[in-house]
Amino acid sequence: MPAAPLPALEKAMRYLAARPLSELELLAKLRRAGYSDCEADAAIDECRKRHYLDDDLLTGDCVNYLRTQRNLGSRQIKFKLAKRGLDMETVSEMLAEKPEEELLAAQRAAETKLRLLKNENDCRKKREKLFRFLTARGFSPDIVFKVLDLTLHRTDE
Repeated sequence: MPAAPLPALEKAMRYLAARPLSELELLAKLRRAGYSDCEADAAIDECRKRHYLDDDLLTGDCVNYLRTQRNLGSRQIKFKLAKRGLDMETVSEMLAEKPEEELLAAQRAAETKLRLLKNENDCRKKREKLFRFLTARGFSPDIVFKVLDLTLHRTDE
């Protein structure tokens, strides 16, 4: 005899036990699992009431993690969190609260990349590679040029 399907709330709690999700991510998972919109919405409402689901808290945690642990720039952070369905206005506000952290994250990322470029003798090539790396990580050109000036002058001396 096959097991009865789990109620939507129980399934939602299992998903949230595995990793933090946004409301949009949880809704998508519940829909893929075959729950109706009504069942999924009710489960999400109950998770919100029980404080298992909080997009604002998740946004803060993700911004902090991506900035300090992954050394990403604002553009890349916004891109990643938009994919998760988090509020872009909240993300922008959180990023604007501590603008100095962007420069620090860019410096940490540059230092990591420079260790990989230690055998590159051509200073121009090293600068170009570092520029491409930092812009791909979501840093603005202004930040990248500041980091290039700070980092490469320090390593040239």
